[in-house]
Amino acid sequence: MSWHGINPISLFPPERCDDWGLDTTKQTQVYEGEPAYIQCPLFEHYLKFNYSTAHSAGLTLIWYWTGQDQDLEEPINFRLPDNRISKEKELIWFRPTLLNDTGNYTCMLRNTTYCSKVAFPLEVIQKDSCFKSAMKVPTEYIYLQHTLQIVKCPNIVGFFPPSVKPNINWYMKCEKVNSFNQVEVNGTELIFTYALTSNSGLYTCVVTYPENGRMFNLTRTVDVKVVASPHYATPPHIFYPNDDIIYEKEPGEELELPCKVRFPFLKDSKSEIWWTIDGRKPDDTMNVTVNQSENVSVIGDKTITRVLSIKKVTSDDLKRNYTCHARNAKGESVRRATVKQLVVPPRYTVELACGFGVTIVLIIILIVVYHVYWLEMVLFYRAHFGTDEAILDGKEYDIYVSYARNAEEEEFVLLTLRGVLENEFGYKLCIFDRDSLPGGSRYSHEQWLEKPVFSSPASELGLVLFPAST
Repeated sequence: MSWHGINPISLFPPERCDDWGLDTTKQTQVYEGEPAYIQCPLFEHYLKFNYSTAHSAGLTLIWYWTGQDQDLEEPINFRLPDNRISKEKELIWFRPTLLNDTGNYTCMLRNTTYCSKVAFPLEVIQKDSCFKSAMKVPTEYIYLQHTLQIVKCPNIVGFFPPSVKPNINWYMKCEKVNSFNQVEVNGTELIFTYALTSNSGLYTCVVTYPENGRMFNLTRTVDVKVVASPHYATPPHIFYPNDDIIYEKEPGEELELPCKVRFPFLKDSKSEIWWTIDGRKPDDTMNVTVNQSENVSVIGDKTITRVLSIKKVTSDDLKRNYTCHARNAKGESVRRATVKQLVVPPRYTVELACGFGVTIVLIIILIVVYHVYWLEMVLFYRAHFGTDEAILDGKEYDIYVSYARNAEEEEFVLLTLRGVLENEFGYKLCIFDRDSLPGGSRYSHEQWLEKPVFSSPASELGLVLFPAST
């Protein structure tokens, strides 16, 4: 950009000038190669009079700019070829914009006794074939399952007179909109005949119009969001805290109280959520921190979780009332968190319970051992603590042993079994081959079994039988 025809008075402003600084909220974004205009924000937000009043009062509007990555502020030259940059009242027009037009623009309203100025940024952006860019786009809301809702091509007023009929094409992503998915095109308008969640997305209108023998394009994108109908909107719903959740803590532990709330979509409605402690909001004097997270659903409903935390809770903290509040345009909801001090059981109770448990375990072990080794235990008792009942019982033998006649069984009976029962436990054995054959007992096998050999009802006779080997 070259600069000529500078007004000499602009180089000598008054010593004092009200400088409003750089107002980034007034940033303007435009596409490269398209017409655009910027407007001095002094008359919109900073001064109480408009451009016509200021001009009638003898005030002059002067423009400066600072190029991108530059520090030097320069006056703008409005004498470029083809009038690419022109000034019209409080507007500057670019027909068209170039990438090097990016920078901070300053408008100064002044005379010899008065001066006021403000700066704001202009960003020229390149676009690709599918309209993807860093451009910030406006949002339009339409309601789910409603009919005949209209979305207009934004920010095209003032570029061409009403007598000009531009050519307009609508696109969703890279696909041209031509009465698809219950969406119809009507010039600068999109008509949603029956809104569905699938209609959400970025829609771009490309407006082509003639001016002074040249054709210009305006590319505008709008973010269409299909949201829940306001007919079903309700006050906020608090999921928790609720009556089913009790927060029990010991002094010194960390206390965290989450408040999770669902806010149905309501256009231009605030979604407010806050905690109170004993009826008032926590302040900096309290040892309290609050964190918040937010999740937005497909149809615009929001779920907000606000967590109140106390790093080291005290006994007094556990006695306070903690209440979560939520509010939107439909009303307010309130839920109280139930907070209690954790009651720790006395130590002797724990010890008693442990002792009782150990006792039960030992009893079970003893029962199992007795069930498995009861015979060994009886024999051990009789061997060490029992009286010798053989003296008075009147029996010739205590145990009768019968076995199959083979070498292996005979060796076991005559050596092993006899040695254990007779020598170690003192029982008198009647072994069939040894005591019932000639030279042994005077009874046969059957007679011996049938002969009453007990002197008292309490006396017992053991009978040991061994199966024949196969």
